[in-house]
Amino acid sequence: MTDHQPYWLLIEGGGSRTWVARATDEAVTAEQEGASTNPRSVGNDQAHDTLAALIRQLPATGGLRGVVAAHGAASTKACAGEFAGLVLRALAAAGQPQVPVLATNDIVPLLLDDGPVCVVICGTGTGFAARNGHRWARASGLEWLLSDEGGGHDLAARALRAAVRALDSRGPATALVDAARRWCAAESGTSGPLRDALFHTVHRGPAHKPLVASFAPLVIDAARGDDPVAARLLDDAARELALGAEAVCRSARLPAGASLVLAGSLLGTDTLRERFLAQARARLGDTMAPRVADTPAPALLRLLALWQDPAAVAALTRSMPAHATALPSQGARP
Repeated sequence: MTDHQPYWLLIEGGGSRTWVARATDEAVTAEQEGASTNPRSVGNDQAHDTLAALIRQLPATGGLRGVVAAHGAASTKACAGEFAGLVLRALAAAGQPQVPVLATNDIVPLLLDDGPVCVVICGTGTGFAARNGHRWARASGLEWLLSDEGGGHDLAARALRAAVRALDSRGPATALVDAARRWCAAESGTSGPLRDALFHTVHRGPAHKPLVASFAPLVIDAARGDDPVAARLLDDAARELALGAEAVCRSARLPAGASLVLAGSLLGTDTLRERFLAQARARLGDTMAPRVADTPAPALLRLLALWQDPAAVAALTRSMPAHATALPSQGARP
């Protein structure tokens, strides 16, 4: 492909990061990664500005055919439509034409494998979904005030509270206190009394969700160092993830031997992944076949292929949060 041929724009993102790519029907030809574009993480203005900047960084020659967005911001069908609108505004700001958009939740592309599949995402938040033929099921994914137990924000917030409890002598001593001191210095340059430093670090801006979630890797490090408080928090997170997986597997009536796809930054670490798999085996048996998801490109290309099948798009919009503008060859919107 030359840069002057028609292309698709692919977008994938969650509470802390965004990936955008230029693609043909079969392959990604250029990509960029940046900060979160979830309005409930960073606000509408920052989400728009970050997405527009990422689009500008891609080669812009050739004709843009459409946009496929799989994003954590699409928590509901209405939210998927709102994110599609944000994409169109960002395209305009980047000097791109208004084109058809498919916007859905970031868990959806991972469900497009052949055969029965359960997907568990654990990054800033959590998402659980399963598909067994025409049966679809989904759990969590309604942002941090209503769900996301076991995710990065939840784990980090509980760990920061444990550090405050230790400082107050309301809870046990923990290595999380020293971890919180290092985190405050790195994130905001705040020093002095730790109680004050924590308050000013956590409450200094509107993008508190990804900021707080950035403490989660330090919790994992403390658990690796045999801190009992951090280890207990990770065990709790693993149990929440196993409960979510069990719920969607049961709802979709997944058979033995189904695929178990793991995604998200925290499940990329052995410390949490092994705890989760132990809990999942206890609840679901030993027959599921776990694997860590690939980079976003293969899943987004599968979603792009689905968009070009009107019947498949109609089934998707009935089952999962999605907004789909019809492609020119498809006629009316499904």
